[in-house]
Parts: sequence; C-alpha cells; structure tokens
Amino acid sequence: MKTLIKDNFILILLSFLFLILGIFTYKDYGVGIEEHFQRKSGFYWLNYLLNSFGTETIRETALLKYNEILTFTPNLFDIKIFNIYGILFDLPLAFLETIFNIEEPQEYFYLRHIANFIIFLISGIFLYALLKKRFNNYYTPLIGFVLYILTPRMYGNSFFDGKDLFFLSIFTINFYFYFNFIENRNYKNLIILSLFCALTTSTRIIGLLFPLCFLFLLFLTSFTAKSKDIIVKYSIVFIISYLTFLYLHWPYLWTLDLNGVSTFFKPFFYSMNPTVFFNGEFYKSKYLPVYYVPLWIMITTPIYYLIMFFLGFYLQFSKLFKKIITIEENYKIKRDDLWSTSKEQLDVFIFFNFFAVIILFLSVNLVLISGWRHFYFLNFFIIYYSCYSYDHLFEKYKNYKKILNSILLVIFLLTLEVIFKLYIYHPHQSSYFNNLVTENYKKNFQIDTQSLSRVDAIKEVLKDSKQKEKIVIGTASWTPLEDARSMIKRELWDKLVFTGTSNKEKADYIFSNHYYEVNNKFNKKYEIPENFYLYKKLVINGTHIYSLFKRKI
Repeated sequence: MKTLIKDNFILILLSFLFLILGIFTYKDYGVGIEEHFQRKSGFYWLNYLLNSFGTETIRETALLKYNEILTFTPNLFDIKIFNIYGILFDLPLAFLETIFNIEEPQEYFYLRHIANFIIFLISGIFLYALLKKRFNNYYTPLIGFVLYILTPRMYGNSFFDGKDLFFLSIFTINFYFYFNFIENRNYKNLIILSLFCALTTSTRIIGLLFPLCFLFLLFLTSFTAKSKDIIVKYSIVFIISYLTFLYLHWPYLWTLDLNGVSTFFKPFFYSMNPTVFFNGEFYKSKYLPVYYVPLWIMITTPIYYLIMFFLGFYLQFSKLFKKIITIEENYKIKRDDLWSTSKEQLDVFIFFNFFAVIILFLSVNLVLISGWRHFYFLNFFIIYYSCYSYDHLFEKYKNYKKILNSILLVIFLLTLEVIFKLYIYHPHQSSYFNNLVTENYKKNFQIDTQSLSRVDAIKEVLKDSKQKEKIVIGTASWTPLEDARSMIKRELWDKLVFTGTSNKEKADYIFSNHYYEVNNKFNKKYEIPENFYLYKKLVINGTHIYSLFKRKI
C-alpha cells in the first residue's frame, strides 16, 4: 500500500484537489435540460423492480416520488415509449433518494450532480492507469489525467449531464478493462470486460461499437494465434456474458417482443427534427451539414488539445499504415501482424473504435442538436492521441533536460489558461469557446442548449421582486423554464407563475437563452413585446448566455 501511494502520490493529490473543488462547487450548477426526464426514468424502473422486491415502506416512498414527478412535470416523455435509455445512473440515484427519503427538490439534483462528478473523476483515474500502462514516461499519464478532467465542456457537463458525460466516463473505463484483458488473457478479465461493454451499450447505443470492435480484433488475432480454439472460446464466452449482462440491467430488452427485434434500432433514431441555428444559418436538424460535429469540436476544445491530438493521430496512423503495407513481409519473417506487443494492440483497438465512429457518423443520417454533446465520448480519443504526442516528445528529448523542461513549462502555462477560463465561465463551462472564436462569431451558434441559465434567471427575478406576492414570468425561447423551480426553495414556488410563450406582453419578466426550434428571423413566436426592456444580460468572455427582460412600468 505504501508503495502504491508513493508511486501515485501526485495522482492522489490531484484527485483529492479535484474532489474538494467539486464538493465546494457542485451546488452552483443549474438543472440540465434532461435531468427531470432522467429522474423520472429512474423512479419508473425503480417502481417496476420494487413491485417484485423491496419492503412496503420503500415501495410506498418510491411510488409517491414517481407520482410527484408526474404532477410536477406532466409534459415529460412517457417512459413506456422512450424505454431505450439505460438505467445505470438513474435507477441507483432514485434508490438512494428513496432510501434517504430526500424531500427537498434541490437536494435531488445536488445528489445527482455530485454523484456524476465523482464518477467522472473516477473515470479520469482509470484513464491515468491506462496511460501509465501504455506509456513509459512519468509525465504522460499525469498530463492526460489533468487534461481529461479540465476539458472545459466536459468539466462543466460532469455535474449535471447524466447521459453524455456519464457515457464518456463508462466508455473511458471500458478501455482500461480491455487493456487489462489483453495484458492478462483469462476468463475473469474477459467477463469483467464483457460487463463494462454491456454497461457502455445500454448507456448509449453507439457503445455497441466497442464490443463489435473487440470481436473483430479477436477475429484478426485468430489468423496468427498458435491456438485458434482459445480464440473461439474467448469469443463464445464474451458474447454469452455480454448478452447476459446486457439483459440483466437494460429495461429495453425486458420489454422487447419478437416483433420489436426486427426494428431494434429504430427507436434510437427518433427525433422531433427541430430547426437548429448553426454557423449563422438555420437548418432542420436532419439536414445539418456534415461538418456540424467537427466544427463544434474545433471551436469548443482548447487549441493546444487539438494541435496535440492531430499530431498524435498522425503519428499513430503513420505507424499503423506502415504495418499494413508490410504485413505480408513481417508475417513471413516473424509471424507478426498489425501489432507485436499488447501496447500496439491497444493502439490498433483504439484506432478501430475511432474509425468505426467516423464511419457511422458519415454513413448514418443522424439527427443532431445541442452541439456535439452526443459525441462528447470522442474526448477520450482527443486526450489519448494528445498523450501519444506528448509521450513522443518526451521520448525524443528525454536526454535534453532544457528542452524537456521547456515543453513541461509550456504545457503548464497553457493549462493555467484553461483553468482561468474554467474560473471565469463558472458555472457555465458547458458554454466554453476556445480562443479561435471571436465574440462576433459566437453569435452564430446556440449557446445555452442545456438551459442551465434558467435557475440563475429565476433567482435574479426573485431578488428583484422580493415584495411581490406573485411574479409572472414568460419565456422567449425553446426552454421549459418552469422546470427550473426544482433548484429554488419550495416555499417560493407559489410566488412564481410561468406562462410559457403565450401572453408574454402581460408577464412581469421574460426569459430568453436564445435557444430556438424555429427560424426566429421569420417566425415571431419568441419576439419580445414592445412594452419590455432589457433588464439583465449575462455575457461571459463574450459568450451571450441569457437575457432577462422586464415589463415597463
């Protein structure tokens, strides 16, 4: 134990600092746009299970909470129809809320926020462990861990995004267990890997690519394996355990009938097809340009992350390409294939996963909104290939102390700049743009798509209208403002009257985070009435988060 602590002292110290930071700030974040639905899903499936298991007291408490959700947020999607989402995060949180009988609405979401952040932090530790196994240099794993946690949009979302950031966390952990298996090939490690593959798949259907890539690499391994029987056995054990774990924890499979098997993937491509404001133009989400996700990544990821990612990807791809064009010659000489070590096999596996995501993105007409948050799991590849670059530089200049120290100093200074941006954006790091983006250019994009600013706006209204018995608030954006009441003390709820987008001219205040599902150049649905003036505008680093309008006296 002493050796473990000594060898990983800096990691332990950094993890502790990040945890303390999370504990002191997790209450600063608003409620995410999907958190109410996720909470509803958790309680729906908790009640589903408690009908067969659990004490009467727990069943009554869980049912009461679920009925309160139906009353408080009646417009949420029906879970029976949208039963494709995994319950890995939502059900345990619903169970904890039930066991501890948490009654204050703020506390529901505070619990979710700190839990999601801790899981994200744990995934960073697994990434560190993976990088430590993969690279020999002392600095590379630590840099990878810090960059992973401090990626601005990931850090911000890690407190409230129990879907996309939770998927990134599980996805990252999965790579560690893959490497653990190829280093120590036994059935125990294979079953653990199959478990995390199942968890990855249920969290996001795109996680299915992970087990498919694993089986494909097993197939490639069979060409040079001394014993093909063991590869066949590994494949059979993996498939059986993977499907078993998947069925045991994924409600979508519990409710699937024979007719549903043929249309298994159809529900995952459902979309309302709203209008999306992107790069200064309005598009139907089904017809967004192919560069939608790449551009979002380019403008919302720190520049030096991108530079090192492209360099690392180039280095790794060049190495793999040379392997491919000389594979026949290498095979004749030393029966070698695409890799000669477990570390090279990890690189090939990561490349195949990344390539599979690109192929899927280009071949399937995905309906996209809210920037690239559905692809936040790509941040794993950004960090991994960045570390590939750093390790290459460290190895190249390991005998040149001055150059090595200069590289470390540059990384430190650039990371300090990212930390400063995290500070000034707080708690809206999910709206971060990098230094490539001018203030003018930021106006060409939807910003607060997670609608975190709702809570800040309501608090501002309450502060400005302390003497009023009733406060009427209208909405001039595609945002369910009333759902943000959850982060306000319950005794203040009766003061707030939410009218949505109707009769805005009679409201006391109008909120807008400028997030629209229609082309507001032609559609006047969200137009601000003339009897209102701009009361407050929240702008962070040139990024316009929200506007609050007040009725003229």
